[in-house]
Amino acid sequence: MFEFTENGSSAVVEYKPFDGGINILHTFVPKPLQNKGYGAKLVKETLDYARENHLKVIITCPFARIYVARHKEYEDLL
Repeated sequence: MFEFTENGSSAVVEYKPFDGGINILHTFVPKPLQNKGYGAKLVKETLDYARENHLKVIITCPFARIYVARHKEYEDLL
């Protein structure tokens, strides 16, 4: 899980490992942290982690799926 906390509120990206990769399951950003780019930052960190560790990525999370559609440089991880 990747997490960012500010003023007691936490934004998270949850993922589940599988043999040779990770499945990005869910991105959650509470209302006080929304529209500040924290969800995108966490998805980017998760994808960078996968790249650095030579992991394949499955994306179940709709938010992460949209992020990758907008950032084509991560499509090779899928």
